[in-house]
Amino acid sequence: MRVVVTGASGNVGAGVLRALAGQAPDAEVVGVCRRPPASGRKYERVRWHAVDLASPSAAARLGPALHGADVVIHLALAVQPVRDEDYLYRANVVGTQVLLSAMEAAGIRHLVYASSLGIYAPGAREPVTESWPDSGQPTSVYSRHKVMAERILDRFEQEHPQTVVARFRPTVVVQREAAWLIHSLYLGPLVPRAALELLRRGALRILPLPRGLALQFVHADDVGDAVIRMMQRRSRGSFNIAADVLDTRALAAVVGARAIGVDPGLMRAVITALSACRVIALTPGWYDVATNSPVMDTTKARRELGWAPSRTSAASALELLEGMAEGAAGTSAAMGWRSEERRMTPQTIRRIHDGSLLLWTTLAVARALGVGPATVPQAAAVAVNLASGTPMALDRVLERRRDPVAILAPLAVVAALTTTVRGGWASVAATTCLGVLAAAERRRARRIGQT
Repeated sequence: MRVVVTGASGNVGAGVLRALAGQAPDAEVVGVCRRPPASGRKYERVRWHAVDLASPSAAARLGPALHGADVVIHLALAVQPVRDEDYLYRANVVGTQVLLSAMEAAGIRHLVYASSLGIYAPGAREPVTESWPDSGQPTSVYSRHKVMAERILDRFEQEHPQTVVARFRPTVVVQREAAWLIHSLYLGPLVPRAALELLRRGALRILPLPRGLALQFVHADDVGDAVIRMMQRRSRGSFNIAADVLDTRALAAVVGARAIGVDPGLMRAVITALSACRVIALTPGWYDVATNSPVMDTTKARRELGWAPSRTSAASALELLEGMAEGAAGTSAAMGWRSEERRMTPQTIRRIHDGSLLLWTTLAVARALGVGPATVPQAAAVAVNLASGTPMALDRVLERRRDPVAILAPLAVVAALTTTVRGGWASVAATTCLGVLAAAERRRARRIGQT
């Protein structure tokens, strides 16, 4: 058997390749992705073809990759850059149509397609089966494109009834080596690993979460197992793939914390503001997919495929968290290996912190002199300063420092925030104090670097 796996270098692809190696060891595996991996044991038996499904040349380049194939497992999914909707449409919607046309030309009569929880409409009170409306989340580019791809598949199945088509709809797929990918998609470079380390250690006793939140996770290896079962059984139709449900209490318990319910609308407003300022990578659309999508009933997959997850949602989430705290990455470009999207270095973050603090102080002086309120610029400077200063603050907590900077900095920040609301020379004094502490921290860092 010759199996073509698009998106084989990605998160789900890693689980599928491991499952193929274990359950179909004699299969010839052809991998299709933009940047074929150069290392990694699971990639060694794969014959790679470099194809960007968003490219005008995709159709021509797919021909050799699909030649002689018995089945196509279509996992390819572009999620970055999250704000380039045109590219994402070409990669995920047009790319799916191009692949189906290439399959037809190659005479391939078997497809397993990676759909998503994100296609389901909100509003369910109970876990939904595969028959729940699949109109998706209109605020999410990802969801809209997944729905469009499903409609393309509907037409394809009607026009090609002889082709076996299976669709699996997974929830959030996680594993240790997906840490870089998920961190970059949901958190971004300004959210420090130190914060995740505090979560992993159980040092944060309370965890704010949207009220009513319920999430399912599923490990990449369990997804891979489901995919191979669909392939070997030549299953048709759609299958929900997920582990158990975690409510807010259970989610907080994963890190030994107590959940504090927050109004979902308020949290969305905060996330929208932080996303607009590029403090976090999470967009409002992704937030809506996470919070508004229903939980899934997996009875059909268990009954027809004999499938069941080997890991609980809590175990999978904890594995991911540990990987994120340790900066884990996979051995493909899609999973962070020598990524072109470099993380911010501590020096870069420090420069952003110091520059925003200088701007904060300057605007405080202007406001005290009566030049103008400068409310919006000052608020932006404060937000950037707090976001860039948080990694350093968390590092001081993890190091259990008791020097003057570690002790005085939190008090100075509170004083600066309080006085900034009122304005006046007290605000200038407080931000100047922060500047003195920042200078002391720079001197300390230089001393450590010289020893």
